[in-house]
Amino acid sequence: MSQAHLNLNRPVFLARRDVCFEVAVEMLYMPMQEMNLDQRLTHVGAVLGRLLQSLEYARAGVRAGSALPEEQQFVHFLEIIVSHVESAEAMIEQQALLEREEGFLRQFLEAAEEDTALPALAYRRRAEDIFQGLWHLLRMAHAPYRRLQQALRETFTPEVATRYQRAQDRLRQELAASVSCPFVAEN
Repeated sequence: MSQAHLNLNRPVFLARRDVCFEVAVEMLYMPMQEMNLDQRLTHVGAVLGRLLQSLEYARAGVRAGSALPEEQQFVHFLEIIVSHVESAEAMIEQQALLEREEGFLRQFLEAAEEDTALPALAYRRRAEDIFQGLWHLLRMAHAPYRRLQQALRETFTPEVATRYQRAQDRLRQELAASVSCPFVAEN
């Protein structure tokens, strides 16, 4: 994509970055304790997908030029958040390998369910610990994220502000309508 196209699409990239990030955060705050293992894996995979989309749009927004220094910092923050979610997902996957009767690991280990229950529980606790740390980071990031959005809005011309808002509204509508993401509230 040429620099001119990147610059032209910058408000769209930023809008999509923000919507994907906000949806991922909403999904992360959903209680997962009552979800079964498959539901947790699916849920965490969906969160990770939204975060990766947000990261992709954030990087495109920075490449478009005229980015604020805080935008690059936000890219790094997103990379950290993605890493946390990937780590938690890996712990849940390890738990699944130990809990599933048909799983190769239990068969290979020639282990009964009671033999793998404790290590499986340890993986679940590790995932929960990772999410606790992640929630703490997200709470700390709320104010800086809102300041970044405000700083960006102050740089927008009226035309750019309209494009940004339209892109946000459009993506929120698309996500709300999608079966895979019933987590988006329409604003």
